[in-house]
Amino acid sequence: MSRRVLVLGWVVGSFAAACAHAPPGAGPPPQAPGTIAWPVQLDHESTPQTHKQAALQLLTDAGTEGAMTAMTEVVLKQQLEANPAIKPYESVMRTFFQKYISFAAIRDDLAKLYMERFTELQLRQMLVFYQTPTGRLAVKELPKVIEAGAQIGKQRVEEHLSELREAILKQGP
Repeated sequence: MSRRVLVLGWVVGSFAAACAHAPPGAGPPPQAPGTIAWPVQLDHESTPQTHKQAALQLLTDAGTEGAMTAMTEVVLKQQLEANPAIKPYESVMRTFFQKYISFAAIRDDLAKLYMERFTELQLRQMLVFYQTPTGRLAVKELPKVIEAGAQIGKQRVEEHLSELREAILKQGP
């Protein structure tokens, strides 16, 4: 064999050996600052446990607990204003809501809803969104938007309550 063939063989062999022994995770070069790594596949096998974990993580990262707390407060406040007779029972109602419809009380049921509608990969893609500045802003601002929206709805009903009363009276029993 000629010396060139031996050198070429050694170079090719060394290159192949180096590639085969690359450290795990030595994938593409790091991304530019401000970019996100959008997952296109899972780095593990999806199981019911990992799927549920992704759903629970999404609920947490998306600010579901805060949104639910804000919405419960809005609804309770509206009910107390609409029905002053129940004001003495406010603490009882708060305790009841905390026991049965708080985030802690229904988080597993909510996770199941997400699991029924989204694959684990889709949930993990949503998680990436909530790690972005826009996602974090959404978590911060959406409870305020929900509260303001509830106020708009309440105001519209109050403005047109006489119309509702007339329609009810017109229909009769």
